[in-house]
Amino acid sequence: MRSFLIFVGLAGWLMAETPDPAQWEYRRKVAVHSPGVLHLVRIGPEILAHAQPSLADVRVMWQDAALPYAIETLSGSVEEQRFAARLTDKVKTAEGALRFTLQAPEATRHSRVRIETAERGFRRKVKLESSDDGKAWDTVVDDGYVMVHEQDGSVWEALEVDYPASTRPYLRVTIADWPDVKTLGGAALLLRKVRAPLRQTVKEFTPAIEKGENAKESLLRMDFGEKPAPWSSVRVETAAKAFHRPARVSVSDDGKLWRTACAGILFRIGKSETVTLDCGEQRVRFARLHIYNRDDEPLAVTKVEFEALVRMVRFIPREEGEHSLWYGNPKAKPVSYDLAIVLDRNAPIERIVLIPGPERRYGDFLGEIKPWTEKNPVVLYTAVFAAAALIAAFTLRAMKKIAAKEQKGS
Repeated sequence: MRSFLIFVGLAGWLMAETPDPAQWEYRRKVAVHSPGVLHLVRIGPEILAHAQPSLADVRVMWQDAALPYAIETLSGSVEEQRFAARLTDKVKTAEGALRFTLQAPEATRHSRVRIETAERGFRRKVKLESSDDGKAWDTVVDDGYVMVHEQDGSVWEALEVDYPASTRPYLRVTIADWPDVKTLGGAALLLRKVRAPLRQTVKEFTPAIEKGENAKESLLRMDFGEKPAPWSSVRVETAAKAFHRPARVSVSDDGKLWRTACAGILFRIGKSETVTLDCGEQRVRFARLHIYNRDDEPLAVTKVEFEALVRMVRFIPREEGEHSLWYGNPKAKPVSYDLAIVLDRNAPIERIVLIPGPERRYGDFLGEIKPWTEKNPVVLYTAVFAAAALIAAFTLRAMKKIAAKEQKGS
């Protein structure tokens, strides 16, 4: 269960610091109409591009003082529960497929089958059927796949097949083109619960597809520019109806030295698909997407989206009126606040989501910077007249001395 920090009572109104405005380059206005209520502001891609990766420089400001706040990342979760299913009836069919049955413990809810094998370099079609009695079977997946692929020093394993959650005790698995039943090391049933993370698109590309190091690889190159925003996943858009491809993302700061950020399987089969690769947080200028087509036609990619997990600033304002969000200070240190109370994020507390105004730089808030002479004309003219009078006095005195010398000489 996720939680967040809410600052209440005296702690909610304590001012943590009075920052020097000139040290924070960017800010956005947020209008508060309901003080004393929890407010949320989404950290969008534009803020991510200029803030520190850790968001240590974010400040929520009321007039000249910083308010206490917390940042929550909406990251989602994955839970897996494994069951010791009984494996029976392992045979090789006349069509050359491997077939076996898994019997789940009584009243067990399951949604994934995982196989174990030492084989390498294969991709095989899988059919799944379920039954209440082990005699009458209903197809639950007709076009799943398992595979192990090795290329460029990396190994892709996709040895699980998902299906709609069921409590039926029997699952029959048929894997096409299996050469030897002895190479099946085992199988298990699992219950998989996924709460999807909330993501936002940071950058979109429609790159041209190039040939990679070999004819079976498609390569897409992306350049984020000099100030890249952080991202953590890559989403591929394609109109293809059915595909199952290993893929890899490599990244570089200079376009010369590359490292692998993540790898996985992109697929769309029936109603199931995975078109996103999770790479962990990255903040680099260059990225490449490698798609390994094997013997299939190259996958037609229409768009590549780089996404980041949604992060929210949470704070309780004490006053109505215009507040502001400051960021863009590379030297700022992270802040922490005392007397915080941790509450369930689903607690029945009124919450208001604010939409921040357009981004403005610190200089924009100062207005047009006029020369000192334009700002202080009276002082300027007084100084000019005084200087002129002083020069005139020195000149007159010098002329008198010269005249006196000339008279003595004559």
